[in-house]
Amino acid sequence: MIGCILTGHGSFAPGVYGALTMIAGEQDFFDVIAFEDGQNVDDFEEKMKQAVKQLDQTCEGVLIFSDLLGGSPFKTAMIAAQDFDAVEVIAGANLPMLIETIGLRYANTDLEQLTQQAITAGQTGVVHPKLVIKEDEEFGEEGI
Repeated sequence: MIGCILTGHGSFAPGVYGALTMIAGEQDFFDVIAFEDGQNVDDFEEKMKQAVKQLDQTCEGVLIFSDLLGGSPFKTAMIAAQDFDAVEVIAGANLPMLIETIGLRYANTDLEQLTQQAITAGQTGVVHPKLVIKEDEEFGEEGI
């Protein structure tokens, strides 16, 4: 199984993880590391390194989801990942990406393939649908 870490600024990671568990239940081998307002960067880096190290020892790879490309959580994840062979980092994490990935990580042991599937799921999860109201000719009522 591939282990996962979700990180981001403020309440992003805990909030998204809360939504994920509401939909899919508690997750094994899944850590949430928030970069909190006023937190010392060195403390945050140490938490990230320890989480990556622990998952690396128990899983067949680690996939880190970060909220924002270039932000402190992303940079910290990239620095932590460089010390391990099987750790990948994705920026721009969203809920559709996580829902898709958690199901696939049990059956899929290839970290690179899982990373690409997560990116695709995240991209296709961003949509802009339009609501079309149609009038029911028989009853003269509006409906969807």
